[in-house]
Amino acid sequence: MNIIGERVVLRALEEQDNEMLLSLINDPEIECMIGGSSAPISAEEQAAWFAALRERPDVIRCAIADKADPHTAVGTVILTDIDMKNGVAQIHVKLAVRGAGYGTDAVKTMVKYAFEERRLQCVYAAVLAYNNASRRLFEKCGFKQEGVFRNRIFKQGQYVDEYVYSVLKEEF
Repeated sequence: MNIIGERVVLRALEEQDNEMLLSLINDPEIECMIGGSSAPISAEEQAAWFAALRERPDVIRCAIADKADPHTAVGTVILTDIDMKNGVAQIHVKLAVRGAGYGTDAVKTMVKYAFEERRLQCVYAAVLAYNNASRRLFEKCGFKQEGVFRNRIFKQGQYVDEYVYSVLKEEF
């Protein structure tokens, strides 16, 4: 089943998306804007990761595609740490094409799906303090900053605060 937004289609990741996924993971501009760490990934490693993917009840991974061209992915939106008991999940978004409105529609579409179809109560995001584009994205989608993890992430030789944003079902 595809999840349809105003402008985007959120669909299952396909083998054809490996090139886009590889470009996202190896893009130094993207890597410095997200939590965690990464190292260069080869096409072979990417293909092996994709081949090993298994359905997990606590993760929903989707490619973001324009409705006009649903076979070409422009990014990913993922729900992780889905906790059905407490109705909570974390959202992550990575875009190969930025500034075109895909991120806003993808986040709104995934959050709507989480609340209406998965019966979640809260969706949250963790954003590096200096990632102003992501902070604006989540605020535009109705998320509110609820806290700060001080010096949580090590990036580019220094520790950086991580802001926590969330949106509740009744606020969305």
